[in-house]
Amino acid sequence: MQLKVLLEVPAEPAPVIITPPTSSSSSSDATAPNRESRSNNSSTESITSEETPPRKVRTLREIYESCAFALMVTDPTTYKEAAETKAWQNAMEEEILAIQRNKTWELVDLPEGKNIIGLKWIFKTKYNADGSIQKHKARLVAKGYSQLQGVDFDETFSPVARFETVRTILAVAVQLRWPIYQFDVKSAFLNGELEEEVYVEQPEGFVVNGSEEKVYKLKKALYGLRQAPRAWYSKIDHHFLQHGFERSENEPTLYVKRQVLQYN
Repeated sequence: MQLKVLLEVPAEPAPVIITPPTSSSSSSDATAPNRESRSNNSSTESITSEETPPRKVRTLREIYESCAFALMVTDPTTYKEAAETKAWQNAMEEEILAIQRNKTWELVDLPEGKNIIGLKWIFKTKYNADGSIQKHKARLVAKGYSQLQGVDFDETFSPVARFETVRTILAVAVQLRWPIYQFDVKSAFLNGELEEEVYVEQPEGFVVNGSEEKVYKLKKALYGLRQAPRAWYSKIDHHFLQHGFERSENEPTLYVKRQVLQYN
């Protein structure tokens, strides 16, 4: 997609041509308007300076209130920083509960010769339109850069919807007056089922007492895994096909379901 920026360039001022005076009379006539204009400018400046009220000096509080939207709280970068705040503790507990409810992993002993993938906490504060804090979000992310191709993953390609397809669908829907619905799958990548054996370390701050040497075997994907997008696409693709949708041959992210409507 190309972005064109149009800049308005002010036109060059017209050239000023000054004709030298031919006589003393013309010289006095030529300098008279200049003296008059200078006197007018000086009088205007004096009037303006006298009539213009002084600018109000704002207090520090007023400055903060006027630019409150720009004052953002710094998100923690490590677990130790986040553990000091109750809000971030609750966010991490919520993330762990979501993973457990989804049956993403199971605690096992590490088989010999298997690779362990590290985990990292990512923290992000979400804001409302007025700048107030909406929620604290903690995401447990796998360190995908430590994965070994052929061992921890095979294929990673996952199709992505093209903007041309989205615009075409919206245009057709408006023309035919179709209803349009939009929804978001919460923690979508956590629903993708893995085909490879992937083992991750226990997350910092949530190590099981008495099982410190054990690791988690992933049944489903985590954010950060290289095959996570592909696993999620395979999951949603199977769901659509199972419920009567047909995948487009030209656009793999477009699904169509034909139904015969009956009117009474």
